[in-house]
Amino acid sequence: MPTYGKQFRNNILGFLSGVINGLLGAGGGMLIVPLLKTRLNARKAHATAVAIIFPMCLASSVMYLYSGRVTLKEALPFMPFGIIGAFVGTVLLTKLNSGQLRVIFSLFMIWAGVRLITR
Repeated sequence: MPTYGKQFRNNILGFLSGVINGLLGAGGGMLIVPLLKTRLNARKAHATAVAIIFPMCLASSVMYLYSGRVTLKEALPFMPFGIIGAFVGTVLLTKLNSGQLRVIFSLFMIWAGVRLITR
C-alpha cells in the first residue's frame, strides 16, 4: 500500500479512536489493540495502544473538567490506586505471553459487553 494510503488509514483510525475515547472513556483501546495486532505482536500492540490512548485521555479529561462534567474532587480518590494498577499492569505485560494477553483482553471485552447489555 502506498505511504499516503497507510497515513490516511492511520489518520482515520486515530480519529475514530479519539471519538470512541471521548464518548466511552478509554474505550478507544478496544478499537486500537485489535487493529494494531494486525501489524504488531500482542505485547507491542498493547503497549503502543497505551501510548496512543494517553494523549487522547488527557484531552478528554481536560474537556470533561472544563465543561464541569467531572471535578477533580470526584476523580481524585481513584487516581492513586489507578496509577499503582497501571504500574502493575505494565509489569504483567512483560511477564504474560501472547496467548494469555489474548484471553485476558477477550474476557474483559466480553465482561464489558455483558455489562452494557444488562445495565
